[in-house]
Amino acid sequence: MNYVKTMLAGVLLGAAAIASAAPLSITLPQETAQLKPSTHPGYVVATQMCAICHSADYINQQPGKMSLTQWTAEVAKMQHAYGAPLSDDQVKQIGEYLAITYGSEKPAAAP
Repeated sequence: MNYVKTMLAGVLLGAAAIASAAPLSITLPQETAQLKPSTHPGYVVATQMCAICHSADYINQQPGKMSLTQWTAEVAKMQHAYGAPLSDDQVKQIGEYLAITYGSEKPAAAP
């Protein structure tokens, strides 16, 4: 019987402690990472869409010199595996922008 009273007292004390606890407030620092500016149309799409889920730091942390195929596959993974709301055309544009700006792809020569 003493065991039951001890358990009940512990439960009541724990509940009282939880009820009286002040809510925790966390202030995050301002986002400072940005994508590298570009005139490529994928830059605008990436700026609008990629930041929905992660910061530009995530892109900066990817292996250097990824190819167009690798960057496009990475963006397609975001679309298919993680549910990023991207059209196939947006995946292609973002992949091109990332491959040119962060990877091994060279920009197309101006006519």
